[in-house]
Amino acid sequence: MFRKIFDFLFNRFTLVLLGLVLLSLVIWFIGPLIYIKPYQPLESPQVRGWLIFAIFAFWFLKLMVQWWRAKQMNARLLTQLARFGTSDRPAEKAGPGEEEVAELETRFKEAIGVLSKTRFGQTEQGWFGRLNRRYIYQLPWYLIIGSPGSGKTTALVNSGLDFPLEAQFGKASIRGVGGTRNCDWWFTDQAVLLDTAGRYTTQESDETQDKAAWGGFLSLLRRFRGRQPVNGVIVTLSVQELLSSTDAERDRLARLIGMRLGELCEELAIKFPVYVLVTKTDLLAGFNEFFGNMNREERSQVWGFTSPYNEGGVQEEPAARFRAEFDELAGQINRLLPQRLLSEPDLARRGLIYGLPQQFVGLRDVVQETLSVIFASSRFKEKPLFRGVYFTSGTQEGMPFDRVLSALSRRFAVPSPAGASVGAGKTGKSYFIETLLKGVMFNEAGLTGRNAKKERQLRIAQAGGLLALVLALVGVTLGWAISHDNNVAYIGEVKDRVPALKQAVNDARDADPEDMVSLLPLLNNAESLAISQRYEGDSAPLSWRQGLLQVPKVQTAADATYMRLLEDAWLPRLSRHLRRSLQQTSTSNPEASFEALKVYLMLYEPERFNAKAIRAWMVNDWETSLPPGLVQSGVVNQLAHHLDNLMEDRALVAPVPMDQQLVAEVRQRLAQMSPAQRAYSRVKQLLLTGNSLPPEFTVVRASGPEAPQVFSRRSGRPLTQGISGLFTYDGYYGAFAQELPKVTALLSQEESWVLGKADGRRSTANEVLTGQLALEVKRLYLMEYAKLWEDFLADVRPVRIASLDQAGEQARLYSAANSSLEQFIRAVAKETTLGQRPSAGSGTSSWLGEKINRIKEEQEQLSQLTGKQVNVAGLTSSGTLEADLVDFRFREYRRLATSNGSGPSPMTASLQVLNEAAAVIASARQQVSGGGSVPPSLSATLERVRTEAKRVPPPLNVMYEDLAGATSAFVGRDVRAAVGGNLNATIGAFCRRAILGRYPFTRSASRDVTTDDFARLFSVGGTMDEFFRTTLQPMVDISTNPWSFKQGVDGSPVGGSAALASFQRAAVIRDVYFRAGGKAPSIRLDIKPLEMDAAITQMVLDVDGEVLRYQHGPQIPKSVNWPGARGTGQVRLQLTGAGSENTGMVTEGPWALHRFFDRAQILPGNAPERFIAAFNVEGRRLRFEVTTGSVLNPFRLKAMEEFECPGNL
Repeated sequence: MFRKIFDFLFNRFTLVLLGLVLLSLVIWFIGPLIYIKPYQPLESPQVRGWLIFAIFAFWFLKLMVQWWRAKQMNARLLTQLARFGTSDRPAEKAGPGEEEVAELETRFKEAIGVLSKTRFGQTEQGWFGRLNRRYIYQLPWYLIIGSPGSGKTTALVNSGLDFPLEAQFGKASIRGVGGTRNCDWWFTDQAVLLDTAGRYTTQESDETQDKAAWGGFLSLLRRFRGRQPVNGVIVTLSVQELLSSTDAERDRLARLIGMRLGELCEELAIKFPVYVLVTKTDLLAGFNEFFGNMNREERSQVWGFTSPYNEGGVQEEPAARFRAEFDELAGQINRLLPQRLLSEPDLARRGLIYGLPQQFVGLRDVVQETLSVIFASSRFKEKPLFRGVYFTSGTQEGMPFDRVLSALSRRFAVPSPAGASVGAGKTGKSYFIETLLKGVMFNEAGLTGRNAKKERQLRIAQAGGLLALVLALVGVTLGWAISHDNNVAYIGEVKDRVPALKQAVNDARDADPEDMVSLLPLLNNAESLAISQRYEGDSAPLSWRQGLLQVPKVQTAADATYMRLLEDAWLPRLSRHLRRSLQQTSTSNPEASFEALKVYLMLYEPERFNAKAIRAWMVNDWETSLPPGLVQSGVVNQLAHHLDNLMEDRALVAPVPMDQQLVAEVRQRLAQMSPAQRAYSRVKQLLLTGNSLPPEFTVVRASGPEAPQVFSRRSGRPLTQGISGLFTYDGYYGAFAQELPKVTALLSQEESWVLGKADGRRSTANEVLTGQLALEVKRLYLMEYAKLWEDFLADVRPVRIASLDQAGEQARLYSAANSSLEQFIRAVAKETTLGQRPSAGSGTSSWLGEKINRIKEEQEQLSQLTGKQVNVAGLTSSGTLEADLVDFRFREYRRLATSNGSGPSPMTASLQVLNEAAAVIASARQQVSGGGSVPPSLSATLERVRTEAKRVPPPLNVMYEDLAGATSAFVGRDVRAAVGGNLNATIGAFCRRAILGRYPFTRSASRDVTTDDFARLFSVGGTMDEFFRTTLQPMVDISTNPWSFKQGVDGSPVGGSAALASFQRAAVIRDVYFRAGGKAPSIRLDIKPLEMDAAITQMVLDVDGEVLRYQHGPQIPKSVNWPGARGTGQVRLQLTGAGSENTGMVTEGPWALHRFFDRAQILPGNAPERFIAAFNVEGRRLRFEVTTGSVLNPFRLKAMEEFECPGNL
C-alpha cells in the first residue's frame, strides 16, 4: 500500500501536475504584485485566468500529442508486423498442412487486433495503473542474433517472462506474433524481444535474399524507433557449436556475428549494450547432476559476469575481461564442489559432478577466442558496449559433451562412452535466464545511446519549440504592454474631448430652439466621442485587445450620452421644425400641407408612427428648405443619419405640446384639397422611396456602350442619369398601376386621422369604388410624365464636333446599323407610347410580366374586399387618356421607329441621308487635306441634311443641324489652312523679298523694285493673278468692295479679309500697269505744260528719250510712254533762264518717272484721270497737266501705297 502511495506521489505525471498547480497559485496570488514600470501585466483577473488556462492547455496538448504519436507509431508498427506475418510468408501449395496454415494466419490476425489495443507495463489496476501502461512502441526492445540452433528460442520460451498473449491464444502464442521464418517477435510485459532467424546471422541459405531481408529488418527498426531502435543486442553462442565445431568454423561464425554487430552499429547509428549468452550449457557433462537439485529461485540467478560500466571512459577488451571473470566463475564452482559431492549419494552422478569444473574450464579458451574475433576493433565505426558473458540453459536435451573423457579416449585409444550423463533426460528446467533478463538486461535499457542525427533533429525541434514559447511569452507580454498603452491613451483621448462637448451642450441652450442644423456639430461630436483617431475601421486592432480593451465600455457610455442629447435637445427641435414647416406650407400646395400634417401628427400619435414616412418627408424638407451650399456639403445626410439613430426600433413621442390651433387650421384648409392630388402625391412618394421601380431610363442604358461618343447633356448631367423608372413604360404599367389601387383604397383610412373627420373618408371611398379617383390621379401622373420626357429630350444633345474627321466619324456612328442613335429613338418611342397596353407573355420584359400578374391578383382582391368591380389605372381603361396626354406629344418618335408594311421605317430612311453625308464628308476631307478643292456634292449633301433636320424631333434635329454646320465650318477651315499654306509658299515669301522696303511701295526707300519682280507679281498671269484665278476666285465675291469671301453652307465666311485685300489691290496694280496684257509694266501719259515762270525762257522735259519742249508758246500735250524707247531709265527736266543760265533735275531708275512726280505737288485735275503737277526748281515754278490712261493715278495709286504681301488666309 505504501509502495503504491509512494509511486503515485513521485510519479512524473503527478509531479508535473503539482508543479503546474503551484505555478498557477503563484500567478494568481503573486502575479498582481509584479510591477514592470509603469505596467502591471497580471493585474487583471481575466489576464491571469487566461494565462493559467494557456499553461494547462499547453501541457494537456503536449500530453495529447505524445499519446497520439505513440498510438500512431504503434499502429504503423503493427501494420508492418501484419505484413511480416502474411505477405512475407511464401505461398504454400495445397496439401495436408493447408488447414493448419490457414488456422495460423487466422490466429495471427486475431493477435494483431489484440496487440493494437493492449497496453503493457505496470500491473496496478485502476486509473493510476492505466497512466503507467505503455504501447509496444514504448517498451524497450532487444535484438537476439545467433546461428541457427544456437538456443535463442529455447532460452526465451523457458525464461520465466510474462507473455500477455498467452492468456488468450494459448501456450503456442508465446513464440510471438511474427512466428515466421524471418523473425519471432516476443511481447512481454516489460520488453519486446526480437528473435531473428539464424540465417540473418550466417546468411548461408541464400546470401542475396538473406542480406536483403536483414537490411529490410534494420530499416524497419530505424523507421519505427528512430531515436533508439534497440535497447540491447543478445548474442547467443551454444556450447554445442563451440565444442563441436572446428577452429575454422568457430572463427567464421564469430566473424559473421561481428559483421552483424558492425552493420547494426552502422545502420542504427547508436551505441548499444551487447550481452553474450553461452546457451545449452546443460550439454556439459555433469551440468544436470551439479545443478539439478536447485530450486527455482536458485536457477533464476545469473551465472556469468557483467562488465563495470564506465560512462565516457575507455572500455576493457572483452576477451581480456572475460578471462579474469571466467576464472572467478570457475573458482566459484570449485568452491561449491565439495558440498555437492557430499550431498550426492550416487557414485556415478558424483563422478559427473566432480568432472563439471574441468568441463566448464574447457570452454574458456574457445569462448575467449570467439569474443576476440567478434569484438575486433577494426570492425566497428563505433564499438558497441560489451556488457558481459552469461551461461544459460533453456532445456536439457541432447547428448552432453565430456571433453575430459574424449581427450583420454583419444590419448589411450579407449572408446568414449555412449552416454556421459547419468539419468539425462528432458527435464524442461531453465537455468540462469530469468534474473538475467529481468534484473540485468531490462534494468539496463537506459544504457543504450540514441541516434545522433535523430537527437540533433529533436534538439533542434525542442529548441525551436522553446524559442517559440519564449517568443510567444514575450509577444504576449509585449502585447499586454502595448494594449495597456493604447487603451490608456484612448481613455485620455476621449477624456480630452469631454470638456469641449460640455461647452457645446451649454452653448446649445442659447441656440435657436427650432434650428436643427446648429446642433449638428454637437451631435457629431457626441456620436464620435468614443471613436479613436488612433486606428481606422470599426473594430479596434489586435494591439488594443489582449483582454484589456476598453473601447466597448467607453462606447456604451458615449452612446448613452449621444442618445440623451438626441432625445432632450434634438427631438424638441424636430417637433418645432415640423410645426414651423406646417405653418409655412403654402395654401397653393395642399398636398404638401397634407403630408406635413401627417408627419406632425405621427409624433403625437404613437400608433400612427411611421419612421420611413417621417424620414422621407424630413429629407425632402431639408433638401428644399436649406441653402444649396449646405445641401451640397452633406448636411442633409448628417441630419438623416441622426434622425435614423433617434427613431431606431422605437416610436417617437414629441416632448413639446401639440399646436392644436395650427392643426385645426391646416385641416380646414385641406378640406378644400383634391383627393386626387393627395393620392398622387402618396403614390409617387411610396414608389420613389421604395425598391419596386424598374431601372432608371438613361441614355447609356437605351443607346448602348457607344452612347458617350454620340450624346451629351446640355445641363452637364452625366448620361447615366435620366428619368426615374416611375416615369417609364414599365414603371407606368408595373409600378404606378400596382400602387394606385392600394393608395386610393386606403386613402379614406388615412384621411380619417389626418383630417380628423369621417365624412371625408366616405366621400373618398365612393370615388375609389367608382374609379373616378384613379382616373384623376392617372391624369396628374400622365401630365408630369409628358413634362419630364419633354425636358429630358430637350436636354439631350449631340457631342460637340471638334474637327472634320470627327464630323465624318459622327455621321458614320449616327447612320451605322443598329446605331446608338437608332436605339435611342426606338427606346424613346417605346417609353412614350402608353396607349398600347402590355399583357403577360406578349414580349414584355420579365419584370413587367411579373408585375402585371401581381396587379391583376391585387385587383381581384380589392374587388372582393369592396364587393364591387374596381378598375385599376391603365389596365381596364380605353387608353384615350394616355394617347391624349402622352402619345400624341411624342408621335414623331413613334412615326420614325414604326415601319409601314414591309418597307423600312422612316428612321432608316432618315439615317440613310446621314450615311450618304458620311461618305461625302470623307471624300471632302481627303481632297481638302491634299490641297484640292471642295467637292461640289458637299454643299448639296449638307443641304439635304439640314432639310432632314426640319422633319425629325429633338434631339435628332439638333444633331443633324450640328453635323451640317460643323462640317461646313471645318471644311472651310481646312480649305483656308490649305490655301493659306500654299499662298505663303508660292507668293508670300517671294513677295516680301521683292518689294518689302523697296520703292515705289516704300516711298522713302532708296532701292527700287525691279521691273521683272514687279511683273512677276502683278502682271496678267503673274503669280498673284494666277493664284487668284485658280484658287481663290471660286470662293471670292468680287462684286463687293472690298472683295469678300463667298459664304459657306453654314453662312460663315471661309476666310478672313486681310489676304483677300492684297489680291484686290494686286488686281488694281495689274489693271494700271499691265493694261495691254504685256509682261512688263508700262504707263502712257499725256503731258501738257500749263504755265511757267516768266524768268524761264525754255523748258525741256526728256522722258526716256521722248522730249517735250515749251517756250511760252502754244500748250500742246505730248504723249509719252514709260519706259521709253531709248530705255535709259532716266527723266530729265532742264530750265533755261533769260541769262542763259540753266537749272533742272534728273531722276533715274526703273521708277524714275514716279520719283520725278514725287518731287511735284500733285493737285487734282478737272477729271479723275487728270492731275496737275506743280514743280519748284530752285525757285522757278512750272505746272504740267498730266492725263493718264485710267482714272487710277499710277503716281498716287492707293492700292500700291496700301499693298501688303499676302500671308495665311
